[in-house]
Amino acid sequence: MDDACWEKCPFYAEDECPQTFLVDRAYLIPHLLSSSEIDEVKGVCKECGLYLHEKRKYIRLRKPFRVAVISDDSGTRSQGKIINVSGVGALIMPDNWSDFAVNQEIELEIFSRPRASKSKDDSVIKVSGLIKRVNDEDKQVAVMFLEELRQDCLLAL
Repeated sequence: MDDACWEKCPFYAEDECPQTFLVDRAYLIPHLLSSSEIDEVKGVCKECGLYLHEKRKYIRLRKPFRVAVISDDSGTRSQGKIINVSGVGALIMPDNWSDFAVNQEIELEIFSRPRASKSKDDSVIKVSGLIKRVNDEDKQVAVMFLEELRQDCLLAL
C-alpha cells in the first residue's frame, strides 16, 4: 500500500491517534475495504493536526530499554534506561549523572530484557553514537546513532 501515513505516524504507534478506529481498519484489514474507504483514511491522516505538527520519518518506540553508556574518551561505563528510541537516535536517562558533553562520542549497549528478568537470553544491540543534546535539569541525553539501526533490530528488542 503506497502512501500509508499511519505507518510512520508517531501518534498512531503510541495509540494517541484521534481517528484510531478508522486507521485501525485501514491498517489491519485493507483488503476488506474499498479503495474509496482507504483514500478517505489517507485524507484524514494527511490532514491530522497531530501528524502534521510532529511529522517524523522514523517511528519512536517508547519502551524503557536498559542501556549501558560507554564513554569513548575515558572508557567510563554507566547504566541507564532509554526513554524512547528510533532508527537514528535515542533519548537516554543515565542512572548516575556524569559530565556528558555535546558532540561527545559514546558506545551504547541496548538490552532487550528488564534487569529482574530470569531469562539469560538477552538480546544486545551495540551501536556508536554522538551526543547531540544534554539536559541537565531532566538528567537526559539525546544521542544520534552514527549508523542507522534497522527496523528489524528495534523490533527484535
